Amino acid sequence: MRALVKTKIEPGNLEFTEIPTPQPDKGQVRIKIKRAGICQTDNLYIHEGGFALKPPVVLGHEVAGLIDAIGEGVAGWEIGDRVLTQTTYHVCGSCRFCKRGELNHCAQRKGIGSAVNGGFTEYVVVPAQSVMYLPDDLTFEQGACIEPLSCGVHALTERTVVNAGDVVAIFGPGPIGLFAAQVAKAQGAYVIVLGTSADKPRLELAKELGVDVTLNVETDDIISMVKSATDGYGADVVVEATGVSAAVELSMSIIARRGVFVPMGVFNSEITVDFHNIKKKELTVQGSHAQIPTSWERAICLVRQGKINIDKLVSHVFPLSQWEEALEIIKNRKGVKVLFDCEK
Repeated sequence: MRALVKTKIEPGNLEFTEIPTPQPDKGQVRIKIKRAGICQTDNLYIHEGGFALKPPVVLGHEVAGLIDAIGEGVAGWEIGDRVLTQTTYHVCGSCRFCKRGELNHCAQRKGIGSAVNGGFTEYVVVPAQSVMYLPDDLTFEQGACIEPLSCGVHALTERTVVNAGDVVAIFGPGPIGLFAAQVAKAQGAYVIVLGTSADKPRLELAKELGVDVTLNVETDDIISMVKSATDGYGADVVVEATGVSAAVELSMSIIARRGVFVPMGVFNSEITVDFHNIKKKELTVQGSHAQIPTSWERAICLVRQGKINIDKLVSHVFPLSQWEEALEIIKNRKGVKVLFDCEK
């Protein structure tokens, strides 16, 4: 089968090649992939590497498709079932985190698309317990976007509770930021999304999605405008979804006293944080990493209830054979959510 393989951890070393079609072992199922989403993490793996990356490996962890083979001992699934898969391939099952359902913190965790083969291919094998039904009223495109949406759900309903009337400021109008913004709106928050001049189309999209205010960090007086919108207090919750040091610094200036700072971005470089500001304002720093099984369930419910619009975020669907063009779109931030049609 065709596959997009990261062959070495060093920048580049990406190869579109043929690899053997996998067979499911005991407790596993094989998914014929219909759609696979490209994440900013995939872009970082390609151009910078990453601690979780174990090449050679097929990239891609946002997957939806059809079950087409079932391993020994698997019950409850049938050939042809419409499914998506969580990213967890292996956990120990016995540590304190596994027992609490916090699989993202298991020290032995392996994920698809980083430690084991993922979704930028035609078939992927995953544990049956990681598979979820894709409801008939959701498309495969929507199914492939549940993973990044579940990150926003985890951040703003499980790690931090956003209340109706809270002011939530989100740095970064990429897919993660825009999904988080919609989750915050679904909780009844007043939402501000911040980006750069290059993000103008994405900021316009944020308004279409129901965001209350969009701001340009390069041209707007951010501090005064946020304070003006919040009776001088600042934002109750600030989500950092860029991984950029300047955004962290500005976050500390617009967050309200006793506010909550939620870092969601991927930080591949050293970040300086103003701890005096954290102390003085009595801030809560609530890290949010990936998601847990309940995040996926809640994400699907929000979509089915019409509270999250995925379709507006999907800007491109490329045949897997046009991988170079698709990755160029991601690299240059010309689209929003880019997917592969893995059958073409």
